Amino acid sequence: MALADLQPLQYGDPMSERMTTIRALQAARDSDDGRYGVLLENGSMELGYYKPSGTDEQEPHDQDEIYIVQTGSGNFICGEKTIAFAPGDALFVAAGVPHRFVDFSADFAAWVVFYGPKGGES
Repeated sequence: MALADLQPLQYGDPMSERMTTIRALQAARDSDDGRYGVLLENGSMELGYYKPSGTDEQEPHDQDEIYIVQTGSGNFICGEKTIAFAPGDALFVAAGVPHRFVDFSADFAAWVVFYGPKGGES
């Protein structure tokens, strides 16, 4: 089976495929925007991979989310705060909070986990 033939797992599906970086990059490339690909969905949780190019123009999301930086470095603006990030960092964003990555290196990519109810858990 080719990477392009793989679909996100749905709730109740056995996890028979590894969620590898290669598969994640392919999912991002094959997505409608070429930046964010979905790998797994289970209940309210979604696992994706984000690989922006040049600028990050995302809008606030209606669920809480966690970014886990895979590669690259730069700065992350979340609400009124700006923090530096590097590989291995985990960044939390509450639902509805404006956020974006800025001044990031060309190799920047992150795993993304959306979860919980619309509007966030708190």
